Amino acid sequence: MQFDSRGSIPSVISRRSALRMLGALGGVTLAAACGPSVPSAAPTGASGGAAPPALTAPAAAPTGATAAAPAPAAAPTTQPAPTGAPKTGGTLRVAISADPASLDGHLYAAGRFDTTWLIYDRLTEYDLNLKPQPMLAESWDVSSDYKSIKLNLRKGVTFHDGREFTSDDVKYNFLRVRDPKVGAGAFVNQSNWFTSFDTPDKNTIVLNSDQPRPLVFDFFERLNMVDKNIMEGPDVKTRANGTGPFKFVEWIQGDHFSTEKNPSFWMAGRPYIDGVKTLILKDQQGAVAQFEGGQIDVFETMNLVDFLRLRKDPKYATVVNDVPTGMYCFGLNTTWAPLDNKMVRQGLNYAINRQRWVEGYFQDTSVPISLEWYRGTPMHDDARENFYAFDLDKAKSLLQQSGVGPFSMDMVLIVSPESTPLVQIYQADLASVGVTLNIVNMDLAAWLDNVNNRKYHGMYYSPAAIAASVGTELTTSKVWQIGNNNSGFDSPEYEQLGTATTTETDPTRLTALYKQVNDLMLDESFAIPLTWRPPSNLTRAAVHATNNFFGGWWYRDVWLDA
Repeated sequence: MQFDSRGSIPSVISRRSALRMLGALGGVTLAAACGPSVPSAAPTGASGGAAPPALTAPAAAPTGATAAAPAPAAAPTTQPAPTGAPKTGGTLRVAISADPASLDGHLYAAGRFDTTWLIYDRLTEYDLNLKPQPMLAESWDVSSDYKSIKLNLRKGVTFHDGREFTSDDVKYNFLRVRDPKVGAGAFVNQSNWFTSFDTPDKNTIVLNSDQPRPLVFDFFERLNMVDKNIMEGPDVKTRANGTGPFKFVEWIQGDHFSTEKNPSFWMAGRPYIDGVKTLILKDQQGAVAQFEGGQIDVFETMNLVDFLRLRKDPKYATVVNDVPTGMYCFGLNTTWAPLDNKMVRQGLNYAINRQRWVEGYFQDTSVPISLEWYRGTPMHDDARENFYAFDLDKAKSLLQQSGVGPFSMDMVLIVSPESTPLVQIYQADLASVGVTLNIVNMDLAAWLDNVNNRKYHGMYYSPAAIAASVGTELTTSKVWQIGNNNSGFDSPEYEQLGTATTTETDPTRLTALYKQVNDLMLDESFAIPLTWRPPSNLTRAAVHATNNFFGGWWYRDVWLDA
């Protein structure tokens, strides 16, 4: 792998090496995203070309452990540190292809890292070795049984409007995500882990559970601390107030999202830049032309054709990680006939020509997959990596055996450079086995409504993040979430497995659980991994930034040469 010089902390083990070490130890879970470069105190303000996080797992923490936590599975590859002292000033111009869905910091959806996440902080975050580091919680004590976690909050932190951040705010955030009206389904299960939240003083909160919660730092890693006054007030759709490195300025839907430097940010000297202007550019080719013309500094998820062309140009820089931070997948609505029939879903899985997709579009940036767990991790099963190899005869046979005759269904997707050609290939192959696929293009808001509420009649296509642990994946990912996934799939066995992966701390028992999870995912085929999601984020060479756990950049660390 080649890396640019935008910099992070050097001299740490690579993620792949750490994964091998974990496998040799029979370790707890896995990692498949990059970790932030963290100074003495952990930062905020993430940019993510991939969503969501990685697959890690903790070892047991000692009783009374302070500012330490379960050791996750792996470390990412790093870049050389940038030369010269960071410069201050300037506004970073970022291009993304779709509006954020909302100003709500609890909504874990596309575009969040370059918009709302700039405004908020979280309690902790993973460092380059995927170990939790202080953010709003400056230290913590974890009981040996993982049933009690005491967080000692950073003193003197204020929201952007000047109000003090306290333990009551933390409790509010933990409880708010349980409200179905909020729509923060990614966090409901994790919040429900805890039976009570005690706040003995304004700088302390104690989380109590009746079960071990070894994955608690996965929860802290992703949950932004939002402001109750805004969220419960009349301006919830037009204002955002956090404690993060950048203050909300304005959101002009379809045009841009602007933030400015928070002069009272708790991390001394950060951010370096004066602000971030996130441009909403739905015309990809026009956006690429602006990038090449120097009107854009950072291009998130550029179409792969242009990315492959421009990554060789010394005028630009990119972060390339040796472990994927996400995947592309299909989901199937199992509440809708005939997709409630497992045999039909298996047939549809065999009809996917993943290899053709990779060779024709992704080239050297991806490989076909049937399961999302990366090689070298305890969850990975090499013999099943391509379990659903392309086989139209087998697809046709399974559809015939199911007793379902020719049928028609929709494929709902957000238009993107890769989505249309890939789905059109699938459409043609399905037609040869008697299935008519209607491609339905939607904007982000409509797509989220259809997919999250299972209104779609057929399948959906989506990029998807990989969560910070197997247990977190099965309890927070809307692709896989037990009890409330986008496919409407549920079963007692799945519920039991998902619960067990969040509480088990014994590596041997976890290995057995992994096999059962893999068996169920392949057999039920209610969500279908397709390929790894390749990195396709570019910056001008004048941009200096450090990569983060989510596959993008920490904007509070960004500085500009010019």
